[in-house]
Amino acid sequence: MRKLIFRTRRALKHQSNESIQIVRTFCMRHDTPVIAEGLFSYQIGGSERVGADLALEFSRRGYQVVCFAFYDSDGPMRVELENAGIRCLDMNYEKLYGLSRRVRYQWQFLRMLRAERVSALHVHHATALILAGIPARLARTGRVVMTEHGLYQLKERPRYRRSAARYCRFASDITVVEPAQVSYFQSELNVPQQKLHYVPNGVRIFPRTDERVTRMRRELVIPDGSFAFFYVGRLNPVKDLGTLLKAFAALPPDVSVRSSLYIVGEGSERGELEARKNALNLGGRVQFLGARSDIPELLMAADAFVMSSTTEGLPMALLEAMAAGVPCAATAVGGIPELFENGRGVGVPVRNHAKLAEAMSMLARSSELREKVAALALDNVRRHYSLDSAVDRYLELLGLPAEGPGVTA
Repeated sequence: MRKLIFRTRRALKHQSNESIQIVRTFCMRHDTPVIAEGLFSYQIGGSERVGADLALEFSRRGYQVVCFAFYDSDGPMRVELENAGIRCLDMNYEKLYGLSRRVRYQWQFLRMLRAERVSALHVHHATALILAGIPARLARTGRVVMTEHGLYQLKERPRYRRSAARYCRFASDITVVEPAQVSYFQSELNVPQQKLHYVPNGVRIFPRTDERVTRMRRELVIPDGSFAFFYVGRLNPVKDLGTLLKAFAALPPDVSVRSSLYIVGEGSERGELEARKNALNLGGRVQFLGARSDIPELLMAADAFVMSSTTEGLPMALLEAMAAGVPCAATAVGGIPELFENGRGVGVPVRNHAKLAEAMSMLARSSELREKVAALALDNVRRHYSLDSAVDRYLELLGLPAEGPGVTA
């Protein structure tokens, strides 16, 4: 009986989402431009958060939007987008097999662009252009913009770098999330300077209130007086979460006795990290919360945010923490040092658990330091990482006005 009730509720919810999408499509003017937003996957991740936020804002501003993921068919991001009335397509490259799968995928992609009447395409990571560049050219898609979030794969995989250099010509424009990436695309991928643009990630401000903090800490059963460190992101090797666990285990007694660590996200290393947690005898002091779609709300429970990555671009999770009024400590890689300038965060060297533990202890011991760091970071986010500003810039690069034709009565 319970299974039957669950299936019925799920079916009704699916019908409700479809109804929302049908109403939105019906109400749109026939000449409303269609923007296709291509995510890397439908899972929780930095570039996925950027893509989902842009899709939601494009729709809010009066454009028709369709979303798809190159390497996924379902996940939390798809649920969020569909609940907001945005139609999501299944364009999962990994569903295809064989030597000709790229060609077959490109043919399917061409048919999708034509069927959806896509006038502007926005994708993430250079790999997307390998799959979507030729179809977009054949479909005569008006503008194709690719956003690169990090250089790790390009630097570490020569074959991928060579392919990216060939396929970047299919993009009308290429955006990067931190300034240093511009010179790399010029020198290593031979992308013309006029095609390259620095567009920092934009984030929504989620005001921190006592009521929100209390509600979320109760939901997570965080005891009064406990200091909660949070990490949000994928559980994969470049995040170097083994170093974070070692740092947490190395906290001095006055800090460790009242501290807990909440790791939010999923990834290939979860099993290994849970085993390492047990090997370090951290027990219930470290909790894995899995993938969550309520990150801004969840961060209300955090006393400090910590990140131990070996490579980054401009981490959305870090920006979200700052936007939620949470003081941050992180490794000084990618765009993080600029984010942390003038006391806006505590930077540490890569793969140095002792220094990371020291930074975590500094934040845990001083409420004055936490308040100062959080206030400076939040002010910086408000001034330089506005979501509205990012949306304006992307619409400009996509050749569209800041406001679309909108929904007609």
